[in-house]
Amino acid sequence: MSGAARASLLGTCVIVLAVAARAEDQPPGFAVPEEQPVQAELIAEHASIQPGGTTRIGVRFELEQGWHIYAQEPGDAGLPTQITWSVPPSASVSELHWPPPQQFLDPGDIRTFGYSGTVVLYSTLTYMRGIRRVSPLEEPDIPIRASVKWLACKEVCIPGSAELELALPVSSSPPVFSTHAQLF
Repeated sequence: MSGAARASLLGTCVIVLAVAARAEDQPPGFAVPEEQPVQAELIAEHASIQPGGTTRIGVRFELEQGWHIYAQEPGDAGLPTQITWSVPPSASVSELHWPPPQQFLDPGDIRTFGYSGTVVLYSTLTYMRGIRRVSPLEEPDIPIRASVKWLACKEVCIPGSAELELALPVSSSPPVFSTHAQLF
């Protein structure tokens, strides 16, 4: 299987979707839904990366209608969405890029800032040269993990979290855009 095909398959199949936090882990006053109003997916701009190259990696949030999550600066209430990246020492990740937020008027005339619909919060991944190859014929994949936490609100607020993983192939060939490239 080619690196691009493998990356596409991994990008589709190795996604771990949002996991609703367990009821006993919730602070008092938070609703515990049967289903999460937020789905999260770890995506990459390219189907592979070259040694010494860069690509953008991000978490794509898909929110049910009427729900929102919070921006880096949430306003008068709310909690900022958090993404903690984990990559091997051969790679580095930049600070998180936050698109311009929307303004919401939450119950009680509280002004907050965040995102509804679909949003991607992303960072730039740099893969450094000089990593030892697994074999002369095969270059390793870069394991990328994201620990994600958010607070989704509509009429009530529901905390959510997800542990996401993606294996980004390393290739000496020039990278091609992934099926998610247009989201960055």
